[in-house]
Amino acid sequence: MSLVDALKDPSRPVFLFGVTPPLDGADAAAYDDAARNFVSKSRGLAVDGYIVYDIQEEAGRTPEPRPFPFRKLGDPGVYAASLKRASKGIESVVYKCVAETKSEEEFGSWLDDASRATRAYNLVGGASSSQDYSGPTIARAAEMVKAIDKGCAFGGVTIAERHVKKGNEHETLCAKMDAGAEWFISQAIYDADATIKLINDYGAECAKRGVAPKKIILTFAPCGREKTMRFIKWLGVSVPEDVERDILESDAPVQKSVSILTAMCQKIIDETKASNVPLGVSVESVSIFKNEIQAAHDLFRLTQAIMLDAYGADWAMTYALVGGKSVETTTTQTNTTDYAHGDNHDNALKDKIKNVLVPLG
Repeated sequence: MSLVDALKDPSRPVFLFGVTPPLDGADAAAYDDAARNFVSKSRGLAVDGYIVYDIQEEAGRTPEPRPFPFRKLGDPGVYAASLKRASKGIESVVYKCVAETKSEEEFGSWLDDASRATRAYNLVGGASSSQDYSGPTIARAAEMVKAIDKGCAFGGVTIAERHVKKGNEHETLCAKMDAGAEWFISQAIYDADATIKLINDYGAECAKRGVAPKKIILTFAPCGREKTMRFIKWLGVSVPEDVERDILESDAPVQKSVSILTAMCQKIIDETKASNVPLGVSVESVSIFKNEIQAAHDLFRLTQAIMLDAYGADWAMTYALVGGKSVETTTTQTNTTDYAHGDNHDNALKDKIKNVLVPLG
């Protein structure tokens, strides 16, 4: 099943892991090296695909100083192609801030190049409504994606914080559906109640209109430092005071954040079942610190297990030699072994192992 098909299929969840491209100016070899390194470290995760973000400076979105200095990153489409090669075929959802392109023609040229390796796009507008942008509108960019005869599709971003403030995010999602959006990926979640209300309102709005809701992918990002927490909040993520306090005052902050976010994932699933909105999970690390990156891997496995159990199907994990002989050994998720990170494996073999999810029965 292609990534686009998995994203569009309401009968099953989808599991994504987020990453950012190398720094702007990197050559092709640097892109490929970064992709191989990322795939090597994350191949113990049974993903349907990756998310490659298009990071912008977001000037004008907030007067608050940026906790980490902005560094311009490279092309997400180019990096998605490198990831596909390094992983032997895993596809990515490529974020693209269409407003920040210099013109409609430039976006069209980028799309033509990117579509050689990528079929799934998340179209993003400008960070501030008070600024003028040179690129196409999301509506126009959506038309351009749909016009490509390569099986391409697009989704959008959904932000529960906007729903809390304006109360109409569910209507915005329906408008994006009308424009052809096939899925939605949330901003990082630290307030379960806001997300629950958005999903339930969206499901009710779809029922009223007599249309099937599109899948919403819930995004989670662990946090183990005060500076990381400030950055998460700078991005516009709502973090309730008690949640922030519980994490930062813990003896093991990053592990505490994993525990809290895992519980939030379970709560969101439990309290939105009646909405009939299909769900998926995305996990990302918003920092470069090793323990927060490892926590993202742990969080992915835990939220994946919760989501799979919620769908009511028997499942297990198996591993496969990519490009080599098939392997029949299977383990359950609760006892999944990360074969790729063991110290007793030949390096050439380690580079070919990945975990894959298999339904049972």
